[in-house]
Formats: sequence, C-alpha cells, structure tokens
Amino acid sequence: HPHAYVLVSPGVPQKHVDNFSSSHHLPAVTTSGNRILVPYHVPLSAHPVGSAVVLLAGFGFQSRLRGLSVDNLVEVEMVLADGRIVIVNEKENADLWWAVRGCGPAFGIVTRYVIKAFPIPIVFAGNLLYNFNPATTPSLIAHYRDTIKSCPKSMYANVLLTAGPPGKAGIVVIQICFFGPRSEGQPILDAILSWSGEACLLNAVSEKSFLSQQDSVERVLRSAGGKNSGEGGMEDRSWFIRSAMINGLGDDVIRETTRRFAETTDGCTWLFELAGGVLADFDEGGCISPATREAAFTVVAFHKWPSFGGDEDCIKAGEAWIQDVMGPIASGGPLPSFAERCEKLARITATYGKENFARLCQLKQQYDSTGLFRHSLWPFKKDGTLVMSPDDE
Repeated sequence: HPHAYVLVSPGVPQKHVDNFSSSHHLPAVTTSGNRILVPYHVPLSAHPVGSAVVLLAGFGFQSRLRGLSVDNLVEVEMVLADGRIVIVNEKENADLWWAVRGCGPAFGIVTRYVIKAFPIPIVFAGNLLYNFNPATTPSLIAHYRDTIKSCPKSMYANVLLTAGPPGKAGIVVIQICFFGPRSEGQPILDAILSWSGEACLLNAVSEKSFLSQQDSVERVLRSAGGKNSGEGGMEDRSWFIRSAMINGLGDDVIRETTRRFAETTDGCTWLFELAGGVLADFDEGGCISPATREAAFTVVAFHKWPSFGGDEDCIKAGEAWIQDVMGPIASGGPLPSFAERCEKLARITATYGKENFARLCQLKQQYDSTGLFRHSLWPFKKDGTLVMSPDDE
C-alpha cells in the first residue's frame, strides 16, 4: 500500500505513535514478488515532541520526501470555543481545515486526528562527528552544502554545531537519513566523507529501523551536557528555540556563523537543516506561506538548562545570530512548530504571509473572538488583547 491511516488520541506523544506503528507491521510485496511485513510511519518530527506538532507544521526526517505533518493530516475532531465538537476535513468545515493545518491550537482542542503513515522497511542513517575548529569548520559546512544541494528528496541532512565546556572544543555533527538501503545511500555518504580538512572522529551511519533513527535526536538531547544544560535528562528543563527559513547558505553566512559560534558558551547548539524536496508542492495544503515552504534550509538555535537557571549569553547569541545573520536572507518566517507562546506579530506574519494571516484573523474572529485559546502562538497587542488584524500594533 502506498500509505496507511493512523487514528491518534489527544496528547499522545509522537514517540508513542512511532512505537505503535513500528510494532504493528502491515503486509507488503517486494519488487521481487516476496511477501513481507513492513512498519508504516507517520511523517513527524524526531523525538521528543507532543502531538500538537501535527497542527503546527511538523518538519522531520520524512519531510523532504512526503511533506510536513500538516500535509499528511486527513481529518481532525476538535472542540471549538463555543463548546461544539466538529469534524474538520477537506469536505467538512473547509475554512477550519485550511486554518488547522499550520495554526490548529489557536482554534480549538483536537480530541483525535487521522493522519497518513508510509512504509519504511529500512533507512541508511546516522551521524558523522568532527571537531569544531574555527579555521576549518567553514570549509566543512561549505562542503556539506555543496554535496547535498542536489541530493534526492529521499535524503534528509543537517549540520549541527554544539559548543563544548570552557577550554574544550565544540563538535560538528552531520546527520543524514536516506530512505533506502546502504547500496543506494553510500555514494552520498562517501561524497560527504571526501572532505579532508579534519579527521572524522566518528562515523555512525548504518542501516537501521526508522524507529531507531527517530530516537537518535532524543538520545543526543538527553546526553548533551554542560554546566547549564541540564545534563542527564530533559525533565524539569527550560528551552530556548529560535528558528528561521533561509533561501541559501552563502560562504559569507558560513564564515560569520562560525566566527560567532566560536564565541558562544557551553551548551549552545546551532543547526542548518536541508529543506526543499516536496515541501513547496503543498502550497495549498494549509495556511503556511509559500515563501516559508520554498526555503532551502531551516535554521535553528536552541539551548536547554535546568528550570531554576538559565544562560542569558547563549540566548542572546542565538537571538542575534538568527536576527542579524539569517534575517537578511530569510524566506518567509519560521515554521510554526518553532513559534513561542504569544509570538511576536512580525514573525507570525512572516510565517503565514500577510494575506494568509489576514484570513486567519477573520477566522479567529469567527471561531474564538474572546480569545479562549490563548495558550498558543497567537500574538497579543500591547494592551493584552488578541491581535485580530495583521496591522494591529
């Protein structure tokens, strides 16, 4: 089957969805005619996030191949501000169907959803680790950019910079996930490994189950240490995340990124994630702006720390990097998955586009004029009332 359907209850972490689909294989027939059982997986972000990601974009390993989570939604059941329980899909409540695929939490509480899942028998995936060296890292990032720019949509790739403790070098991680066997993905890996500026400290790319690959980000986040990062887990932690979508990754941007990152504090992490693929094919699939979908990379700065403390230097460095270096080359705004609660109007307008956000404002007036659902990305005016127009201050 090209895809299956998964019915999900509210609040179910995506990891539980992946665990379920991985343990409930469906029959398939190989190209040679053999009958096998194959796990089907929903296009979700990597672990760990909650189920709301399916209403707020949901960029993950499958996105270049199959679209965002919102692009694969089939139906939602939701409770509206007036207490009505409605079914929302392509044929029922079509105006809400457009809005919930990218801005869902601002319009109601989803009590179940149906989403597509796709067969993934195996992936060729993992991480390459290098020392962060201000002298050679620009060359490594440029090599990554040039190697993956024409790779097939079945290839996911990112490059991640994470700072080390004082006196110790940071790490550069290149992560790939190819949807297919080693024999098809190895040439791309070999091309990445052909960079000779520094020795590769670890090559952990291998064939594995997709569930194992989905767990890989959570394992990295749990193990990320440092005096301020909450070493040893993610419970009772505070997070800073800021993102942008960019049109390209020029040499000047790479050099400035490396220069700034060399001055960051322990625990800071910056990421360039390859976008493209089929993302722009879903321009009519919800309220996210075409400019955001057409970006070449999604860029993220993130940091975690114990809930009783923080790291203002890391936050300021990440904010400045996104605003000063990525701002001039931004394509639309960040994916709504990366928006904060009561997000700033300028960022929200960039994410959806002025025309789309004006339409969202009209729907907000229609379905939630009192602002009952305010614990979402929806922006507020200076007087504390909800924004109801793109021109509100």
